[in-house]
Order: sequence, then structure tokens, then C-alpha cells
Amino acid sequence: MNHAAVRAVSLHSLNRQRANIVLSNLLVDKRVMTPDEVSSQERIFEWNGVLRWKDSLPFAKARIGVTLHNLLKTLAPAHIVTGAMRDGGSILERLVKIYSHENFLVWYDSPKRTAYIVLKGQASAKVQLKAWALALWGAHRFGKQYATGASPEDLLQLLEMTLRDISSQWDDSIERIKAAGWDIDIANLETSSGSRIRLTAKSLQAMSTTTE
Repeated sequence: MNHAAVRAVSLHSLNRQRANIVLSNLLVDKRVMTPDEVSSQERIFEWNGVLRWKDSLPFAKARIGVTLHNLLKTLAPAHIVTGAMRDGGSILERLVKIYSHENFLVWYDSPKRTAYIVLKGQASAKVQLKAWALALWGAHRFGKQYATGASPEDLLQLLEMTLRDISSQWDDSIERIKAAGWDIDIANLETSSGSRIRLTAKSLQAMSTTTE
């Protein structure tokens, strides 16, 4: 095995830590860091799923490839006695509408400071990177705007605004990331095999019913 070649490929792919560094610099400063520049900022040991803005302290974490059931649990905490989930259906419907043109769903659980990324069946490496960008920037914006907490409606509006801002520049951003030397076709954000979903009107109705 050519270990030098394997290492070269690895260093040019965007794992979670590198994605944090590249995306946080790109989204605000419009600067794309090269693999060599990023390698000088990488930590040898990094917490799994941590979100950092540039070189800041960790401010949140993200989970990618989560199941729809786990997303529903954070949208609608289970009843203490019955274990049934309530009140999550309406939020899920809003999320599905917001992300109707995307191959992912993203939600931010503010009390846990955790972003949940649900991937649809056609989620390519580029799609996963866009979802991570939304989780990163959305969580960062939340910390700046809602230091004392926010309602579900506040969160939905923030995520929708952030998605719109990212989408408006995403095609150009992808080309610039690629031009800087990154291999954007390698899916390296999931550290284990994640879940994929297929949303239909029937399945959404079934999910919503279980949360009532």
C-alpha cells in the first residue's frame, strides 16, 4: 500500500474539523483556505462532531446521518409517563417544506447545543458539505442572536434565512473550494455508516400522527 498517496488523498478531503475551518472562513470572509493552510491549524485530537467558528472554542456540536426518529425525539420530547412524542409533527412539516429542494434536513436543538442533520437518499458528498455548512453557520448565528434561548419559530426562521444565504453563494463556493485543492467528491463527514430517508406525503403523515 502506498501510504504517502493515501495520506495525500486524506489531507485533501474535508472531514469535520477541516470543514469547520474552511467553511467558517469562506462564509463570512469569502476566503477559501488551501489544504496546506488548513493543516497548520488542525488539532491532533478533536472532539467528535464539535463545531468551531474559525479558531474559536467549541460552541456546539453536530450529528450527521441521524434517523428521522431521532430527529422527532428532539422536536417532541417524549411524555414522561406514556413515552409518546407530542407536538413535533407541525415542526417536522415546516422543516420538510423549508428543505423541499434539498437532500437533507437540519434542525438545531438549542438546549443541547446540537445540530441534527438528516440525509435523504440522494445525499452526495457535496450535499453533505452543504448540510454541514448550514449546521455550522446556523448554530453560530444562533449563539450571536439568541443568548437567552429562542422559540421553535425563531429557530425555523433562522435556519430558513441561513439556508437562503448559503444557497445564494453555494455553486460559486463549491467551485472555489475545488479550485483551492480540496476533493469535494469524497464523503468524509460521517464517521460511521449513517441513515438515509425517503420522504413521501404518506410517510410524513404517518410520522406526524405518531407525535400527536
